[in-house]
Amino acid sequence: MSLFRHGGFCLVQFIGQSQSSVLPRPTAHHFKAFSTTRIWCDRTSQKSESPVHQAPRSSLQRNAQRPKDDGEAGLPEADDSETVVWPEFRVRYFRPAIWAIVVSGGIFAGLAYLQAKHELKPNTTQGWLEAPQWGTPKRGPPTPTELATHTWAQLNPMSKLSTGIIAANSLVHLTSFVAPVYWHNLWHTPARNVNYTLFTSMFVHSGPFHLFVNMYFTYNFMIPVGYSRALEGNPYQVGAFFLATGVLSGYAQHLATLITPNKRAIPEVLIRCGGASGALLGMLGVFCMQYPNAGLGIMFVPVHFDAQYVLPAIMLFDFIGMVRGYSFVNFGHAAHLSGALVGVAYSTLDGNNRLWKPLVRFWKQQLQQ
Repeated sequence: MSLFRHGGFCLVQFIGQSQSSVLPRPTAHHFKAFSTTRIWCDRTSQKSESPVHQAPRSSLQRNAQRPKDDGEAGLPEADDSETVVWPEFRVRYFRPAIWAIVVSGGIFAGLAYLQAKHELKPNTTQGWLEAPQWGTPKRGPPTPTELATHTWAQLNPMSKLSTGIIAANSLVHLTSFVAPVYWHNLWHTPARNVNYTLFTSMFVHSGPFHLFVNMYFTYNFMIPVGYSRALEGNPYQVGAFFLATGVLSGYAQHLATLITPNKRAIPEVLIRCGGASGALLGMLGVFCMQYPNAGLGIMFVPVHFDAQYVLPAIMLFDFIGMVRGYSFVNFGHAAHLSGALVGVAYSTLDGNNRLWKPLVRFWKQQLQQ
């Protein structure tokens, strides 16, 4: 589905601690000259706890890799006879796994606490805003601030959440023009061995079209998924599910560097990843489980299929892409597949009643003591 054409979270961590531990940790700027952007990419490596990754020796044609249209750097031009030998990279996998589990669990616990605190807050029947106003009524058209405040107040909780996610992603994308160095450091590159980018890479996108597709998906799916029986219209739970799924799918893409076939001129651990696709595939997984007979179409194509058939097709496509790779797309197949699996599991195993509500009850008991 072209909806996911530009979903992306590129994971590439760089560990410069093979034999010497005195080397400074590289930043995203050090990889800028030879890294490419993958939209929820596929990975390659060799299996071990912290395996050493070395790219194959490959002769690069002069026109084999050009800079990306959005300004991302590609491979340097080389003569037909030139052979590029990449250095070895030792990538961590255990520490990022612990980090992803702790952070995703912390997201659920933190937002459950906020909901419990909100529900225990006493409801005031009349505040100062509702008190009688004896002043002269204001005349004239509303100011832009008043109009925006009134419009926001009329939105339902799921619309407010989706608007907030879209606004956050848009603001982060604007930093690519205002503070490009900061923006580059938000992407996840496995060879860097930086854990926080498993979270921040959810909010970066390779270009306007990538951002538009992901935010279009968010706008269309957040409300029906949020008000499904799996999430019961709870903005705290939906926000926790979205963010935690993004972190977990990001790590899955990072881990996939161990199994993805090494068919590219650039080592998989050097391909950076970004985008909200992993979290959005989690939303799609919930949607297809809760609305199996709903029609889903390919973007810009007037054809529809039942959701119960679309999800398995997408998951099969991403599984093959993760294991064998495709020459015609540059997706983060492991992130897509893991995100969809999280959505299916949360819906099937009733995460609402078995995970979320017990957490909220726990925090209520703690706050009432």
